[in-house]
Amino acid sequence: FHIDPESGELIATKRLDRERRSKYSLLVRADDGLQSSDMRINITVSDINDHTPKFSKLSDPIFSIVFFLPLPYLGSLVAAILATDEDSSVNGEITYIVNSLGQFSIDKNGVLSIKQTLDRESQSFYSLIVQVNDMSSPPAFRYTSTAQVSIILLDVNDNPPSFISPRLTYIPENTPIDTIIFKAQATDPDSGPNSYIEYNLLNPSGNKFSIGTIDGEVRLIGELDRETVSNYTLTIIATDKGQPFLSSSTDIVAIILDINDNNPLFAKKLYKVEIAENTLTGTDIVQVFATDNDESSNGQVRYTIISGNTNSDFRIDSVTGVITIAKPLDREKIAAYSLTVQSTDRGSSPRIDTTIVNIFLLDINDCIPTFELSPYTVNVPENLETLPKIILQVSIF
Repeated sequence: FHIDPESGELIATKRLDRERRSKYSLLVRADDGLQSSDMRINITVSDINDHTPKFSKLSDPIFSIVFFLPLPYLGSLVAAILATDEDSSVNGEITYIVNSLGQFSIDKNGVLSIKQTLDRESQSFYSLIVQVNDMSSPPAFRYTSTAQVSIILLDVNDNPPSFISPRLTYIPENTPIDTIIFKAQATDPDSGPNSYIEYNLLNPSGNKFSIGTIDGEVRLIGELDRETVSNYTLTIIATDKGQPFLSSSTDIVAIILDINDNNPLFAKKLYKVEIAENTLTGTDIVQVFATDNDESSNGQVRYTIISGNTNSDFRIDSVTGVITIAKPLDREKIAAYSLTVQSTDRGSSPRIDTTIVNIFLLDINDCIPTFELSPYTVNVPENLETLPKIILQVSIF
């Protein structure tokens, strides 16, 4: 400070800084040459808003803070974002604002909290701008500082594995052992070990299938027979490696596809039929029947007479297996027939079976007796002495 010796005006000779020194105590002496008098002058420096709020321990106007959080819950404390202002009174009072789309809030003390439930799988990273203002008046003269706050959510195991693979598969029944017949696939939106998945079969279904614990590949380890078991339901468990672990399951239906591996077998290997020789044409006399355990066209049976059908006296319905008289019969010409009937399935490589149908014609009285050598001529001596005496023997047919 400097005082004018004539006028007594006290003048500041340097810029004052209240934040460095807010008070001064000066001793002023007045002297007329003979006598003097002293006076103490106490000077208090009044504050003006000349300082910007500063975040603690950092001086840059914009800076970044990174927090790593486990999955927080509503109302959880994230951090305390502290700022100070060297001014006094309202010039040094500060307020906090955060732009977080309502997901976070900050109180008057700079405590940042969770305002809405967060989900790392939906959003794992948040970049917030925290703004601090002093309360100088008018608002146009207020100072502002900002800080960038980066929040990274750390994963917790809150999601079980979810299957994305289909639930139906088809397997030909002649599939070789060790063939991969299905691949189970599950996803886990968690991260790290919480997302690592292992697979297991809840029920191996009669030791027919196995599964790779890591790759989820389901392999055939036993022979299949559709005619014995036509489908299997496999329950697959997917388990993550979290602590504690989470798991889920799915049922996979394996449909066994038919191959033509069964013959159309006749119910009997020999049929015996007796009919009167005058049975009318068109009469059904017997039905042969064969079954094929395959399905679809592999199990559809057709019938044919492949031998023994002399003069084509009989016919067979190819679908029903009914044998019918096709022509008039005559026991006196053919007394018996031995038909070989074949059953054939309709697979791409047809399989067959055969049976024998023996048909015996029963006689009816349909022929007039006829003398074999009619007319007969016999010469008989008139002097036969021994009587009676055979003079002729006739025969009929």
